[in-house]
Amino acid sequence: MVNKPSFIITFVVLCTFLISCNNITKRERFNQQTWNEYQGFDGPDRDGMAEDLINTHRLIGLSNKEMLQLLGSPANYADTTKTYYELSQEFDSIDPVSGKNLVITFNKDSIIVDAKIEDWRKH
Repeated sequence: MVNKPSFIITFVVLCTFLISCNNITKRERFNQQTWNEYQGFDGPDRDGMAEDLINTHRLIGLSNKEMLQLLGSPANYADTTKTYYELSQEFDSIDPVSGKNLVITFNKDSIIVDAKIEDWRKH
């Protein structure tokens, strides 16, 4: 016979573990075609590829033109010193409430000097 308190504790720990696994980002190799298929809420997330992109592809030192050839169009064009690519978004009905972006910073010559992943949350 199974000890009831022991079963409940095991069940709670197992459920907590399974729920936390849902928040782990699946690591993927950067794939240019899959990256460019991203359509916000309608398409594959870029989140799993972003870390590989930063770690294995030389982004720092690329020109803006080279970045566009590799990654396609960014989500914003207005700022000439910083741009971003959406990686993933979470929605509450129709409005995005949180997500991740790949943020790329340029110097005055439009050369990438920084690339990092930033989380955001709507307040």
